[in-house]
Amino acid sequence: MKSITLYLVVAGATYFNQLDRFQGWSGTPLTVAGVQASAAVGQQLADTPFEASFASDTSRAVQTAQLILNAQPQAVKLQTLSALRAPFYGGFEGTERAAVWSGFATKLGYPSVPDFAADQTPSELQTLLHDHDADGLAESGTEFWTRYQGGLQEVVAATRDQGTALLVVDSATMRMIRYLATGSMATREEIAPSAVAVVTYTGDKFTLQASH
Repeated sequence: MKSITLYLVVAGATYFNQLDRFQGWSGTPLTVAGVQASAAVGQQLADTPFEASFASDTSRAVQTAQLILNAQPQAVKLQTLSALRAPFYGGFEGTERAAVWSGFATKLGYPSVPDFAADQTPSELQTLLHDHDADGLAESGTEFWTRYQGGLQEVVAATRDQGTALLVVDSATMRMIRYLATGSMATREEIAPSAVAVVTYTGDKFTLQASH
């Protein structure tokens, strides 16, 4: 069975990150700090030769990937796939995350947002947004992951067996992959902008090798 190594890097910080807004298919450019951090990740990974690189077609993902690839000794072509986008938040796009999660925690009877979040899987969190989106546009957890797996299959097909590739992801995607690999919810630091994790992907199984 084909197996590849993926260097997952969360897209650099944007103005929506700075303002704590939902950004799935929408978004804003990287901040100055986001640019600097992405370039620093590139230097950190400069000695890791990527045979392929992938990102969604959002500007933040493309900008992050290009800043990382600039540090590679050999040119690596970036492949962008719309299937690799973050979850679509529908009517929640651009809204304040803290207020939404606080509202869910209160509605569901949790004493705090951390207590609420600790009791949900990544898929359940996304499905809550789907179920409460007045516009009826947000993806459910299952819809998101089915779409994203389609993108991953394209990544696998374009990377040789035992090969190493860069994959720029969003925080929600990193949360999902780390959960699938470990069975545990990621910490805030593990899914923060510019966070790095190394996984092997064999079949449809992730194995966490390292994180930075």
